[in-house]
Amino acid sequence: MAFRPQHALERLLEAQSSGRLGHAYLFCGPRGSGKRGVIEHLAARILATESGTVLKHPDFHSAEPESKSRRILIEQIRRLEHALRSKPSAGPRKVAVIHDADRLQPQAANAFLKTLEEPPAGSHVFLTSSTPDALLDTIISRCIVVHLQPGPVPTLSSSAGELLAALEKLLADPGSPTRAGFALARNFLDVLARERERIRDESEAAFKAEQTHYRQTTDGSWLEEREEQLKALSEATTIRMRNELIQTLAGWFADVLRVQHGSPPALDRAAIRSEAAATGPRLTLRRIQAIEETATTLDRGVQEALAVESGFLKLFTIPA
Repeated sequence: MAFRPQHALERLLEAQSSGRLGHAYLFCGPRGSGKRGVIEHLAARILATESGTVLKHPDFHSAEPESKSRRILIEQIRRLEHALRSKPSAGPRKVAVIHDADRLQPQAANAFLKTLEEPPAGSHVFLTSSTPDALLDTIISRCIVVHLQPGPVPTLSSSAGELLAALEKLLADPGSPTRAGFALARNFLDVLARERERIRDESEAAFKAEQTHYRQTTDGSWLEEREEQLKALSEATTIRMRNELIQTLAGWFADVLRVQHGSPPALDRAAIRSEAAATGPRLTLRRIQAIEETATTLDRGVQEALAVESGFLKLFTIPA
């Protein structure tokens, strides 16, 4: 049975309040089903902090794909296990999260089985996956599985809104397809650069705020490890933002396709209906495929600007 995210969160919070919360959960659901939001609110309750700041809490630890292969490496799992075995810094409990657990390298997955079965006292482990069938059965069997339904369409961020505005302007008056492709790529990379800088600044500020505390409670090596952990989290957050921007473009064209097939779009934008009337489903599908291919190329570690420019050129040069 799949739960709405809010319903699942309410039941988990009730379990936590009554001391019945399990030590390991696997949250399954498609992109947009609210897995991260549920975990962040639950972790905030466990760590007695606010959900908006829990990612920077010294007893909140996470791992997700960071390498060029978009896999979770055994070194990341060892760091996570070390963090779980260490004494909590700000309270009696710790939370560890593995996002996209289906991307665990086999060695990393096997290395984590013992910890997953018997986490250190006071620890809770949460995993997420959009494709749980790719997980080892031994991992699934050690977790309480929570299936989430797709959530409501999220409000566009300012960065996503800026990107869609650029796309809509270029589609309305593309001029040269080559010029349009490069223009959208430039806008995408500019937006991503600003997000990368913002994320880096937030990570640096979090580390500075924790330096005094860590110097007083841990040795120097753990302070260095925390700095590396925050750097890795910063890069992973940037990659997640990049993926969200790519999915914003794909979602826009998916809305065009919905209108072309007589269904209402998820986003109520006049340009979506205009594009649906001006083009056919075949072209729209090929554009969605071009965007998805761009996402795949980026996941393979191809140089970012090259992958984006190549993909967006194809987006505008597909014959009608």
